[in-house]
Amino acid sequence: MSQIFELMKKYDCEELHFRYDPKTKLRAIIAINSTKRGSMCSGGVRMRNYKNEDEALWDALNLSLAMTQKCAAIKANVGGGKAIIWNTPKEKNADLLTCFAKFMCSLGGRFRTAVDVGLNHEDGETIIKTCPYVEGQPEKYGGLGTEGDTTAIGVIKAMKSGCKYLFGNKSLKGKIIALQGLGNVGSFMVEFLIKEKAILIIADTDGKIVKDIKMKHPSVKTVSPNEILFQKCDILSPCAIGGILNSKTIPKLRCGMICGAANNQLYKPKSDIRLIEKRGILFLPDFIVNAGGIIQAIVEINKGTKRQAIRNTKIIEKNIAYILGEHKKTRKNTLEIAHELIDTRLK
Repeated sequence: MSQIFELMKKYDCEELHFRYDPKTKLRAIIAINSTKRGSMCSGGVRMRNYKNEDEALWDALNLSLAMTQKCAAIKANVGGGKAIIWNTPKEKNADLLTCFAKFMCSLGGRFRTAVDVGLNHEDGETIIKTCPYVEGQPEKYGGLGTEGDTTAIGVIKAMKSGCKYLFGNKSLKGKIIALQGLGNVGSFMVEFLIKEKAILIIADTDGKIVKDIKMKHPSVKTVSPNEILFQKCDILSPCAIGGILNSKTIPKLRCGMICGAANNQLYKPKSDIRLIEKRGILFLPDFIVNAGGIIQAIVEINKGTKRQAIRNTKIIEKNIAYILGEHKKTRKNTLEIAHELIDTRLK
């Protein structure tokens, strides 16, 4: 494993907390990236069967940094954090989730979470029985329900801003959109984009989800997960895992714009954005685009309403409009401008 303190320095991470439980085999990490905007940190918890410790730690550090960026982008008075559970789906059970809940609760509310990749809302209900610091849960727990729809709405608002920049108007009608990942956000994206009369190409590693959507919406085109990134389209929308845009995949892209809900889409951000720019593709930074979840979480913490959360996603549209305006004016790449915006708000 790489030197932990050097990695923490690289990702500006203030704290790392580890938990191993020999009974349940729980392996969990909570990364508190930054408390510059608030002592309480917020970020999802995901469960994946990582290849090794380096990959698990990389995910925790990258995702917690992305949460700091999102919180700063929407001017929230909370810090960024993230939790990962390194276990297989077969190992997931109530005891393991309860053990994680106790681990999270030991931080005394300094870290709040919502279920992410590999976990569902039933899992969230199990966690919240032991630890109350969970957002995106049903009303019976004082929540506002899933954050997936709010996140999807924010992504689509960003898409429309990108369309106005590229095509002169915000309409998604007739736009070919390749959607990678049909989980908690991607499934809502399908429904909303169908209403916008977009032309959809979809893929997911879960064949049943793809089949169900195809039956409901016969007009969508389905391709394999290995093909989705390279479809000829107006908009590529990654809504699955991170690191999928890299030196191997970028040269084969056939899209005009990238705008999706997945975190950390660029494997090596500084070099990958240059490759994307050389291809003439417009990249809308993920930590600006996918802030809908944290927007709803903050509204929920403050006892607001779902309608208020959706209304607050307007800041995503404003941030993208600012970034594109600066991009046109200065010719700096969109990622660089987004980072400058974040740095200003963190100060």
